[in-house]
Amino acid sequence: MNRTIIACASLLLLSACERSAKDDLTKAEEAQRQANEQASKSQREADETKAKAQKEADEKIQRANEEAQKDQAKSQANANEDIRTANQDLTKKRNDLQTNVQKSANDLDNKIDDLKAKVQTKPPKVKADFDMAMRDVNAKRQTLDTDMKAISDQSARELDSYKAKVDKDINELKKSIDNAKTKL
Repeated sequence: MNRTIIACASLLLLSACERSAKDDLTKAEEAQRQANEQASKSQREADETKAKAQKEADEKIQRANEEAQKDQAKSQANANEDIRTANQDLTKKRNDLQTNVQKSANDLDNKIDDLKAKVQTKPPKVKADFDMAMRDVNAKRQTLDTDMKAISDQSARELDSYKAKVDKDINELKKSIDNAKTKL
């Protein structure tokens, strides 16, 4: 009987161990499945967060690019306006210089014409001295004509120094006319 009890108890224990191992295996499999689901859920959430962050970054980049393009267009418009203004200023300066030089040239031409009229009544010796002095006047007047033609070719940087050259040439012509006048 002891043997029977021991055999029955062994069978019961073996059966219980077997059930316990199956239960443990089932619990382990369930735990693994839950862990896999949790890992999958975490991965999806991470992917969604990453996609959301990427979308926000892309939107920020797009807004920054649009803002940069607006700034660039505005800067270009301002630069174009500055260029137009500079060109208008340069044209005005050239025109003013051309007008002033032409006025001076006309005044000097009138003086030259007056001297030529006066010399007509003078003796041949005076006429000869006057003609010699007029060669210098004519050369300087030609220089002034050349100066006037070149005004439109001057850049903004060169215009002020060119104006000084023209003014110097006008003064030299005036002196030459005064010298011719002394010969009368």
